[in-house]
Formats: sequence, C-alpha cells, structure tokens
Amino acid sequence: METITFHCKVITPMFLAGADGQTPELRAPSIKGAMRFWWRALNGHLPLEELRKKEEAIFGGINTGGRSSIIIRVSHSSELDVNSSLLVPHKSFMKPNAIQEGQEFKVVLGWNKSREKLSKEELASLFKITCILGGFGKRVRRGMGSVMIVDSENCKDVPQKITLPYLHDLLGHFSKFFELTEQAIQFNYPGRSEKYGYIKQIQLGEAGKHDDILREISNATHRIKQEAGYAYDPSMGHAFKGRYASPVFVSVVGNDMKPIITTLNIAPDKNGHQASLMIQEDFKRLIL
Repeated sequence: METITFHCKVITPMFLAGADGQTPELRAPSIKGAMRFWWRALNGHLPLEELRKKEEAIFGGINTGGRSSIIIRVSHSSELDVNSSLLVPHKSFMKPNAIQEGQEFKVVLGWNKSREKLSKEELASLFKITCILGGFGKRVRRGMGSVMIVDSENCKDVPQKITLPYLHDLLGHFSKFFELTEQAIQFNYPGRSEKYGYIKQIQLGEAGKHDDILREISNATHRIKQEAGYAYDPSMGHAFKGRYASPVFVSVVGNDMKPIITTLNIAPDKNGHQASLMIQEDFKRLIL
C-alpha cells in the first residue's frame, strides 16, 4: 500500500468528538466524510448516476460492499489541548471540549494500487481542497474547525500562502469547468447539472481585514438572518423542522487567516421558491 502523509495544524477551534459524541477526538471517519463531500461538490458536471457509481467506487457504498479504496490514519504526538471555546461568537455561547488552535496532527492517506480509483495526485489534491475550502467538526460552514497543511511527505507543493491560481490548479484535477477570474473561481459547465450542492463559485478575502474573523462571520450570519426573514432558510440553510446545510461555506485559510467562501448550488429541502441569490451576496459582502 502506498501512502501520503500530511502534517496539519488547527487554526480555528475544532468541535470534533469521538464515537460517544462528547470526547474530543481527531477522527479518520470525519476526515474521510469531508473528503467525500468535497469530491461530490467538485463534480457538478457529472450525471447523477455516474456521480454515484464513481463516489461509491472511491469511498465505498452498498454496491461495493461498503469497501473504500482509501485508508486514513490520524495521529498526534502529544495530548490534545482541549478547552471551552465560542461556538457561536455573536451569542458569546461557550461550548466545552473544543480542540484549540495551534494543535498539530498527522494524516496518512493510503490506497491499494490494485483497487486504485484516484491517482496519487488526485488524492493529494482532494485532501488539500478539503483543508482549504472546509475543515472538520461542528460549525465548519461558519469558520470553525479550519486547518492548514504545514508540511507533507511523498507529496510536493504545499504553500503556506493560499491563492486562487493555486486552488484553481487543484480543482483542475477533477473538472475542466472551473474558470479563474481576477476576483473568483467560477463553475462554467455549459450543460445542465443535477440538483445538489456542487461548487458554483469560490472567493478569497483579504488578510488582516478583520480583527476577529470568526466573530465577523457570526455577526454577518445573524444580521442577514434578521434582514432576510422567511427567505433566509432556503437561501442560507436551516436546522429547524428538517435540515438543509448552508450552501454558502465559509472557512479560514493560512497563517494570515483569510476568509474563503465557497458558494454551492442552491438545493433547499422546502420553500425553494423563496431562495434568493441576493441574500447570499449580501452575506458574502459583509465578510469579504
């Protein structure tokens, strides 16, 4: 089995627990689940049936007997620094057992070449994309659980400063339909995509614009929710009488703590006629 090793660092509080839902733990299943999510979001050009078959071949599923072609191991050299942290900063709501900023850990990605479904370059790029656009744990769509890759083994090209051209190169391993502009990365597939949360746009904010980026993200969420009224839920997500995860994904990248916003295709579970792209744009302007 071949492996790639990434050395990572937590850069915003991470609310990630083990099997009991309480004990803080850096979990391989959570990392694999995040990678699966972003792989799906990268492939908005694929027909749904082809998407499902490829996803199951890589990550496992009913038709593959649950077997994944990827093996993930997570380790850290010292005991995790765990403390209470703000989960929703604009409410000053403290939640215990958060893995604190600065914690370093190692992720080893392995794959069996006889069952290879992703190349080494694709697997490495997918993990990098997962760390740049997202993170791990609760409130990950509002900046919590962000991580950065500080070094790697058996893998080149791990910059400490994230740029849109660098990210565009990573996306190119999965789809040719991402266009780099001066201000953003845009999905420009000329056909009709399936109705699910694939990537439509990625924008990168400025370093040093906010004294406290997590509070700014939280304040922006609160402000837009108050202004948008009933249209907020289908536009920005909800967890009341059902669940629709936010299609606007905000993370934090690099030592300079830049906000990065990924806008996914709107696919609400209800009241889709009320969904508004303008509400999303107003929210993003408050952060970028």
